[in-house]
Amino acid sequence: MKKYYIYTFGCKVNQYESQLVSEKFKNDKFEHAQKPEEADIIVFNSCTVTAKADKECEYFLRKTAKLPNKPKIILTGCIVKNKNICVKTLLPDTDIEIITDKTKLFIEPQKQIVSSFDKHSRAFLKIQDGCNNFCSYCIVPYIRSISWSKSEKEVLSEIENLVKRGYCEIVITGINLGKYNDRLLKTGLSGLIEKIIKIPLDFRIRVSSIELNAVDNKLIEAIKENPEKICCHLHIPLQSGSDKILKQMNRKYSAKEFEKKINKMVEVLPDLALTTDVITGFPNETKKNHKATCNFIKRLPFTRLHIFRYSDRQGTKASTFKNKVCANEIKNRSQELSKIDFEKRKIFLKKYIGTKRKAVKVGEYKALTDNYIKVELQQAENKNTTNCSASKCLNKTLLNKTRYIANAVYSPHSPLSLKNGIFEVEITETAKI
Repeated sequence: MKKYYIYTFGCKVNQYESQLVSEKFKNDKFEHAQKPEEADIIVFNSCTVTAKADKECEYFLRKTAKLPNKPKIILTGCIVKNKNICVKTLLPDTDIEIITDKTKLFIEPQKQIVSSFDKHSRAFLKIQDGCNNFCSYCIVPYIRSISWSKSEKEVLSEIENLVKRGYCEIVITGINLGKYNDRLLKTGLSGLIEKIIKIPLDFRIRVSSIELNAVDNKLIEAIKENPEKICCHLHIPLQSGSDKILKQMNRKYSAKEFEKKINKMVEVLPDLALTTDVITGFPNETKKNHKATCNFIKRLPFTRLHIFRYSDRQGTKASTFKNKVCANEIKNRSQELSKIDFEKRKIFLKKYIGTKRKAVKVGEYKALTDNYIKVELQQAENKNTTNCSASKCLNKTLLNKTRYIANAVYSPHSPLSLKNGIFEVEITETAKI
């Protein structure tokens, strides 16, 4: 039996689409290879949102081209739709099949429904595609411009099937998630979530990255009133705390508007895990603008930052801007933001030491709480576990870039033996090295 292997780069939508590709191969009687060296066909599901994403894909393409088994290489995804990148020049001496329309690798291109989520304990569910916001730094509207939403009926059916197969956390995702719209039933995102939480099964959902203007009172109330069904976590991209830079980025809010809305959310949801994206080193960003962003982030109740160093995406408006920030200065600003991120994480974690939260497994002895605390699990009876103080471990965590920064004690009678049970953990005062 022939084998396939998939490299996936980028966002949760890409991960969902790789699952669609995987199910097509299995439907065609292929077997999934455990490693690239065993594969007859290797698919690259690429991302082009940053220069770093381009380079990562190119690195693995070159590595694959040198494999002794000489697999067939298929390149698809966003990088092949970027008109400013000549894919043929990446590996001129290697035979690569380029598939611009990724849906040709799906069983049903129009429906786009998965039956499982390989090698994951949580399932991602794509319900929307396309973006026309045209933020000045972003290539995505030029790559994924066609707006698409999965029907309400298909969403509910897909969730029900995934939950019955053991996935008890479903991450709702899209390219511009807040633009979800079932045109036939006129159901928006908040309306859809109201329907999802009525499914009479034991599961929870997590809302993936969502723009500020898409977070309405209906959604906040749904999170408040249904803590067992909706994770108390929102990822709302900020990008900058400077009004001058926000305007040049073509974001749809001012810093003051962002702050006012976030503070209202936290008033209603005091346990909210609020994560965000920040771009540093945007063209024309002065030290004063950077400082404004740092002070803004310190002031707001963010719990974690995803920091992106600006890189030109040819074809975007920002790529034509003058007054580019030098690479070394961008690095320094990124490091300053990382220190703020570290403090934000530490404050949030300490707030929950000694408390109990509902969690799902994301590894053999790792779990994720409803409010996005990533923990390593240990039984209280385990005397061989090495512990240290939370502060010492947090410092070591920052240096090692480990994602798991706390311990959680669980009862040996918890359903950890289940594939994906939701269980209760107590976040302890110690953290595992």
